[in-house]
Amino acid sequence: MPARAVLVGGFALLLVTLAVVLAQSAPRSSGSNLVPELGEAAKLRGPDRRCQEGETVPADTGAVRLLIGTYGRPAPALRLVVQRPGGRIVTRGGAPAGGPEGRVDIPVREVEQAEPGVRVCLLVGSGGRFVLYGAAGRVHYEWLRPGSESWLELLPTIAHRFALGRWNPLGPLLLPALALLLAAAWFSAARLVLREVGR
Repeated sequence: MPARAVLVGGFALLLVTLAVVLAQSAPRSSGSNLVPELGEAAKLRGPDRRCQEGETVPADTGAVRLLIGTYGRPAPALRLVVQRPGGRIVTRGGAPAGGPEGRVDIPVREVEQAEPGVRVCLLVGSGGRFVLYGAAGRVHYEWLRPGSESWLELLPTIAHRFALGRWNPLGPLLLPALALLLAAAWFSAARLVLREVGR
């Protein structure tokens, strides 16, 4: 098969794969508390609660994801309440009982602006022993953006976050500039391969 056909076919396959990946829709992370999931962080026996101080809820948050263990039983009802130091509620939400153990997403009222220094309390309904995962006694919280989004829909947000970096003279044009630079590198490499094969 001619080298040109191989390169064209490979490039077309790459474009199709990229399009499929960018079009996939799923809940996307808005941030986390950076606590690794190394093991059991808290053991509860419902009904009970677990509160954690000094948390930050990122902007554009509509849910929280937890890793839970129930020793094989259906999960109890879960309620999450986020409060400022003065007691004012930032957001709250819940998940019904009956789900499996593992990763659980709890929808909460949307938080548009970042809320640092808040208290996050998880209220666990009746249902026996219950485990939360994290490290050093702190539970891992991963915050999710509202709904489901594709990577294509997130490109403006990603470009904006790139623009916030230090030593960035291009501002919001940084991500498109990097994409063009990568495309130019691929094109140059393809031309070089064709030139070498044609000798």
